[in-house]
Amino acid sequence: MTGSRKRTAQRTAGPVVAPRHWSRLRRAVKWAFLVPAGAYVVFAFAIPIIYNIVLSFEQTSPATISHLTAPFAGLSNYTTTLKDPIADSAIIRTFSFTVLSLLFQFLIGFSLALLFNLRFPLRRFARSLILVPWLLPLLVTGTIFRFLFQLQGGAVNQILIDLHLIHEPVGYLLSPGWAYVTVLLTNIWIGVPFFTVLLYSALQDVPAELLEAARIDGAGPWQRLTRVTLPIIRPVIEVVFVLGFVFTVKVFDVVIGLTQGGPANSTQLIATWAYNLTFQNFDFGAGAALNTVLLLIALVAAPLYIWLNRETLHGESL
Repeated sequence: MTGSRKRTAQRTAGPVVAPRHWSRLRRAVKWAFLVPAGAYVVFAFAIPIIYNIVLSFEQTSPATISHLTAPFAGLSNYTTTLKDPIADSAIIRTFSFTVLSLLFQFLIGFSLALLFNLRFPLRRFARSLILVPWLLPLLVTGTIFRFLFQLQGGAVNQILIDLHLIHEPVGYLLSPGWAYVTVLLTNIWIGVPFFTVLLYSALQDVPAELLEAARIDGAGPWQRLTRVTLPIIRPVIEVVFVLGFVFTVKVFDVVIGLTQGGPANSTQLIATWAYNLTFQNFDFGAGAALNTVLLLIALVAAPLYIWLNRETLHGESL
């Protein structure tokens, strides 16, 4: 009776998988999941980046670009591009544009995060409404602001005239200085929700006990903010600035939709001028060289992001 039970148990248990075979099977399954992701990275990121770098060292034209072969140009595309006054001003303008955008996006976003951290009527509705600028396509946002700031019939001019702040319409998009300010304000409006949401999430992690203890010890609102809140959420602030830098330094759609780089190239940024060189002047080598410069600038954020998240990444690897 006992022997028959053992034979029945062996038949129902099925074949026993050897540990080595099981280890190979698990490894094969892991690679099966990694292959599609790896293929996507190669075709969507690696190949375009490598091709752009190759183009930056070639003397290309519409005739050679279709054959994927062109004479080797060395560093001439880089030297010519960096000596171009428009490219130089675009690089400088990109840095000033990025710094000012991040500064005001943080100040406004952090203020809104502190506001939403309070309890007041319709707080949830206001939080959801603040996401609208982030959800709109950037090209659509640029077009909307172009209608708002246009000379004739623009809503901004009409409101300022009704408030008796100006006496005649201002050509915001026709003046180099005003056009730059308009693009800057538009980009700040777009980026505020990103800062607000992440900083608001960080504020939720500040222990209420610490704030209450600081209040009992006599700390005022400003002291509680600077001595308790900001030190706790500082890692999040650092990461938000790094990600905001990556998003801002490559701004393209907003400028194209709003000013197309004008007037007189006064709002050209690195990305927009590289686009003009490539698809309007058909100087593919110069455009690729400027894109490579933009890539190197953006890559600065990668090791900085890893360094700022070193503790989190170390904890995940354990």
